[in-house]
Amino acid sequence: MLLATVALAAGAVAVPRAIAGRPTIDTVVVPATPERPATRLGTLDDAVSVSGYGGMAPTLVGTLESIGVSLGIPSVRGRSFNIGLYAVRRGDQVVQQAAGSSGVWQFPMSVTSLPVDAIGRVMSQRVSAAVASGSVVLSATSASLRGAQAGDTVDLIASDGNARRFVLGYVAPDAEIGGAELVMSPEQADVLGASVVTRVLFFGRFDRSALEQSLAGAGLSDGDTVRISRSWSGPSPDGLLGSADLKSRLGEFDYRINADGSLSLDPDWTSANLVYRRYDSIGVRTTCHRAIVTDLQSALDEVAASGLASAIDLTNTNSYGGCYNPRFARISGSIGSVSRHAWAAAIDMNTLANAQGRAPRMDCRVVRIFRKHGFAWGGNFLVPDGMHFEWVGEPRHTIQYPSKYCPNLPGGAIDGVPGLSVQSVPTGGRLATMFADDALAAESLTDDGG
Repeated sequence: MLLATVALAAGAVAVPRAIAGRPTIDTVVVPATPERPATRLGTLDDAVSVSGYGGMAPTLVGTLESIGVSLGIPSVRGRSFNIGLYAVRRGDQVVQQAAGSSGVWQFPMSVTSLPVDAIGRVMSQRVSAAVASGSVVLSATSASLRGAQAGDTVDLIASDGNARRFVLGYVAPDAEIGGAELVMSPEQADVLGASVVTRVLFFGRFDRSALEQSLAGAGLSDGDTVRISRSWSGPSPDGLLGSADLKSRLGEFDYRINADGSLSLDPDWTSANLVYRRYDSIGVRTTCHRAIVTDLQSALDEVAASGLASAIDLTNTNSYGGCYNPRFARISGSIGSVSRHAWAAAIDMNTLANAQGRAPRMDCRVVRIFRKHGFAWGGNFLVPDGMHFEWVGEPRHTIQYPSKYCPNLPGGAIDGVPGLSVQSVPTGGRLATMFADDALAAESLTDDGG
């Protein structure tokens, strides 16, 4: 393996020297320059993220930035993407390295990229200081999976198939960075070839209602053409697990990209975690992650017990649906986002009647039953994906939220009869998980499609 040290000006890209089967690794030094003077605040700012499907069109970015200017609210362009991690090193020692019999293997990592001034205002000064110095920041959960600590280096596979080496400047509590897995500056993202703008982020101490009115006046509402996330909002019942959270629950694999675009996964992980079975009650046959089998069986049992078995097209589901499919997401604004089906953590059903991008036709009673048993539903993704049910490991049927399709009923009722009580929308706290599902750029924004 070759290793070169290259000091790069902000925005410059190293010229790779490809090696068959192994990446060339260039060490990069890319300090970030704040767009505004640093400001120390007693409390962190409010934040509103507006994201678009498959990257933000320049006209949409312009509209949003004009709204910010008219209201006196700072805004920045952000990027969310996935990247492969090749190795973590401590000096000359390898802490963790992706391995395989041939080709370039890598661990899937989600990245949030923002200008350092915004990072300091919505995350923390510690995060912005590390990024401004040219380092990257890793979440505590991801660092524990890596065995990484501040001062280590991380080798990330760029869009050209070779690697760039960055210093890990800070390990941040997950909540401090909004559930993100890896945080870096746009200058650092440029070095990796990740140039697609996926969000405009408003931040500051502003009149929330004035911003909401301006967004609505521009024809922008959450769930139509954009996803709008607010630092003060509660969760959606169909929000997905962040990348680090998913890995901590289901384990982590490294993967290789094959010539046909499919993925080969770590065989030790697949043999330990994938289970094929025929599910009782309805007869779905598929290979899923062992951690979701019990919840999936419980959901199917209740569907059958409720007289709704016919709502699931068994022939279609067993022929064209199912859980496991090791591939990249079909729709993505990222370098290459690994589908949740690679984890076998989601099941597709009734694929013909619920094609991606069309108004979902799944029976809402089935949707609510699956939410009850720990699954989020894809019908409310920004690109509707009514076939897709993804395991999140917690009941979601009582969360009151203005979902476009199949909203939950009061008290967690499955059918049209209200329950006895109404659960209020939980508050998410500060950033909560605003950047957590950047793992799929994010799949609730640009879903992987069945």
